[in-house]
Amino acid sequence: MTITVAVVGAGRMGRLHAKQLNDIPDVRIVGAADVRAEAVEEFTAEFGGTGSVDYRELLDRTSPDVAYFCTPAGEHLDQLTFAAERGINVFVEKPLAPSVTAATAAAEIIERHGVLCTVGYQWRYSPLTDVARDALAGLPPTMLAGWWYWTIPPLPWIRDRRTGGGQIFEQATHLIDLMRFLAGDVSTVFAAYADNAIPEEELPNWDASAVTLGFANGAAGSVHSTYALFPGIPGSNGVDVAAREVLVRVNLAKATVFRRGVPPEETAARAGWNIDQEFMTIVRRNDPPAVRATARESAQSIGVSLAANYSAVTKQVVDLRDFMTNPPDDATIMPL
Repeated sequence: MTITVAVVGAGRMGRLHAKQLNDIPDVRIVGAADVRAEAVEEFTAEFGGTGSVDYRELLDRTSPDVAYFCTPAGEHLDQLTFAAERGINVFVEKPLAPSVTAATAAAEIIERHGVLCTVGYQWRYSPLTDVARDALAGLPPTMLAGWWYWTIPPLPWIRDRRTGGGQIFEQATHLIDLMRFLAGDVSTVFAAYADNAIPEEELPNWDASAVTLGFANGAAGSVHSTYALFPGIPGSNGVDVAAREVLVRVNLAKATVFRRGVPPEETAARAGWNIDQEFMTIVRRNDPPAVRATARESAQSIGVSLAANYSAVTKQVVDLRDFMTNPPDDATIMPL
């Protein structure tokens, strides 16, 4: 069996996934779509397949097994709806959607049509996350702490909070999603954001964020992030999870388990591992229970990020259940 894939969005992430998919023997890229004709030409010259500036035309013409949507969050609902209605399995980059309403609608579409769908939360699939889960087995987490120290985003639409949604929404959502995977649902959110370091004309966005999370199981969590720094800082992102007599520190490079009286146990990432290998295995086996980053789970993670934005703007503690049930329609907290 050959798995055929069409890539929608021929930019940085689309090309990264294409390179990883090309290394899987039974996967063939049949085409790419992008509104920029020159990007499509460059993509197909490197990875093969046919091209189009209209993803609808491409998907109807190629009828792939899987569509990869590597596009801004505001485009995802229409795109995955089009694919799901045609029985095409879906990989969609995070964030799933720009609002709770759209993310919930996306989950309902996927469930209604029964296609396989994963959102690009690769930390859920990482073997290092399995190391963390095994170390915490039977021990309720009591504290979770995530951090992401980064620089001004190179892409203009991510750089601007009006279109990118801010770092907690666009980037640190990985941390929030991993924390939910390890500790369960979040119940309350409180956040403070800053823009002290970088002028508005250079970064039309918050440049630092501090978020406090209350988990339904009683655990306390926090996420700290900034765009004020620079690449190359060792350990610039990760999540710590504390339970009784054990601390787990995990990112995509390694997992470290600390226990009293013994040396730390370090596990390095498996060379060459990536989320595309995991999803192609799921497609190959037609194995819905193996999907860890479902659209429904991802909608919950998006809700936490948007609740943090809302809290930072309103200076209120947000009850997440109320927020998800009656989400505000407020352009100051979500991308356009």
